[in-house]
This record gives sequence, structure tokens and C-alpha cells, in this order.
Amino acid sequence: MTLKSLGWSDFFRQEFQSLDKGDGIVPARVSRNSKHIYHVISEKGKFIARVSGAFRHRTKELSDYPAVGDWVAIKISPDGLEAEIRALLSRRTVFSRQAVSASGTESKSYEQIVAANVDVAFLVAALDGARGFNLRRLERYLTLTRNSGADPVILLNKADLSSDLEVKLDQAQSIAAGAPVHVICALEKNGVDSLRQYVGNGKTIVLLGPSGIGKSTIINGIADEEIMKTNEVRKRDSRGRHTTTWSEMLVLGSGGVLIDTPGLRDVQLWSDVSSIGETFREIIEIAEDCRFRDCNHSTEPGCAVVKALEMGKISESRLISYKKQKQEIIESSRRRELGEKKKHEPPVRPRRKIQRKKK
Repeated sequence: MTLKSLGWSDFFRQEFQSLDKGDGIVPARVSRNSKHIYHVISEKGKFIARVSGAFRHRTKELSDYPAVGDWVAIKISPDGLEAEIRALLSRRTVFSRQAVSASGTESKSYEQIVAANVDVAFLVAALDGARGFNLRRLERYLTLTRNSGADPVILLNKADLSSDLEVKLDQAQSIAAGAPVHVICALEKNGVDSLRQYVGNGKTIVLLGPSGIGKSTIINGIADEEIMKTNEVRKRDSRGRHTTTWSEMLVLGSGGVLIDTPGLRDVQLWSDVSSIGETFREIIEIAEDCRFRDCNHSTEPGCAVVKALEMGKISESRLISYKKQKQEIIESSRRRELGEKKKHEPPVRPRRKIQRKKK
């Protein structure tokens, strides 16, 4: 196995060469992590790894720890059984979402890395008439992908079970904003060959979508062998069983790297407002003609977006989705700014009670 087959490029080579490293340090890629125990792959083999004490000491945020797809600098133990992660190389692209942790009476939002250093994202929906096809969810995946720096590709799976294929295809293409849309049936391997154009030696693909839509079956079809377990969807509620419960990187024998992710039903965005520009390109372009720059596209006079809505150029559900994503990102940014301010505030000392002497 070569570094190039794992996704190594000149970008990471320069990053690795710039490190202040000692003897015996080699590059490796994280294929899986669980509670700060990492599985890494290098030219010298596969290892279980942990971060070094120095790494842990200088790391401030959870997002600064290695994630699946990251390139790291490791030191292999003398017995060749384990490795120690000494440094994390800069990420070329990164998929991150907002997560919330509760501590006492306060909740804190933080960046959760889903996958790193991805070239193409397969955004998967299902056409089986269940919960797998959701335009609003696809819009969130598109924003997530474009904010990451990777290229989005929409996959409409389970075409053999669709009763309104052309309608669903038109709907998906209407929100794709230039992203390719492929109709496939992974179980029968129909249309899977068309996906191999994205999977080449050194390329990294991530699959995003809720459980039960066939991501594992798609991976098996691309690999042309059963490397992932698959489960049936529950009939009583059309929900998928979680075959994948953690993110995992898989290296294909034919070349290329696939990252499978757990079912992402709800995605809380971690990005800036500009990241929704590509997802809602037509709304952004129409808004250029609004009378006011800070128009909320509601009741303001001279609103070009409201006029386009009345003329049927954009749908109400699409506009609502745009506003919801924009507001969510603004509120998330405010919480992050507030959290940064609190970090630099001096701790509040409790006031000492003054005991009065009894007469």
C-alpha cells in the first residue's frame, strides 16, 4: 500500500516536511477513531495509536484532535504493534457540524469533525417512498459539502422502488445548483458504474445520508465485493437500522478511498453565512435587486425575492429553508463568539460574607 493510494499529495508532503520532527516519524492516515483510540494506516502497515502527551497538552479544542481522514505524523513503537501520534497535518478540506454538550446548567456548542481531506461527497437519498427522500435534508448536505471545500454529487438510490422517478429527479435537480445527480439501484448494481469516475487512485469519497438508504450497499457495489454489512429497513416505520455506528475509512483494492459515516438524519450547520450562497444561488441572485441590502425577504417594500415568490419563480418551501439555514448559522456564530469571550473573561470570585460580631 502506497501513500498515494491513501490520498497523499504535494499539499500533505509539504506539510509533513515543515514539521519539527525527530527520527522515525512517518506519515499515516486515520481510518477510525473511538474515544481517543485511533486506527491509522501507513506504508509500514496498520496500527492502533494514541496521541502523545505533548500533543494533548497543546490541544485546546476537540476539533483539533485527529478525525477520520486526517493525516498525522506517527512514531511506531519498537515492537511494531502500536504508534504514537505526534502531530496533525493541516486539513485540505473538512466536514464539520455543530454539536452541543451540556455541563451543569449550561450548554455549549462545539465543532464536530465528520470527515477530513475529502475530494467528493456522495449525498445519498432513497426513492423507495419512505423517509429517505427529503429535499430540505439534501439542501443541508449541499451547504455542509460546499462549506467543506469538497465537490457534492447527489445519488438517488433504490430507483427500482420508485413510483414517481421523474418527479423526484426533477425536484433533486431543481436544488442541486450545478451538482451532478445520479439515479441508481445499488442492490441491482444499476448505475453504479457511473460512480467510478469519481473514485480514482488517491481520491477520497465520503458518503452522507440517513440510515436505511443503502450507503453500505453502494460501497459494496463500487468495491465490487462485500466489504460492508447491510441490514434491511424496518417495515413498521421505514427507518433504517444503523449498520455503521462510527465513521470509517476504507481503502479499495482498485484504488481510491471511501469514508462511510453513521446515519446523519439531522445536521446542525457549522459554517458562515456565505456558505449557503451556492446552495441557494437563485435566491441570492434575485436578492441583488432588493431595495434594501439587509432585506429579510418578508414584508419589506421593494423586496425582489417576495416578488419572485409571488410570480412562482421560487417555491415557498425553498425560501423557508434558506431563511432557516441562514438564521441557524447566525445564531451558531453568536454562540461561538460568546464562548470565545467567556474564555478570556477573568473568573468571578465569590463574595466573602462578612460576619458581624454579636453584641
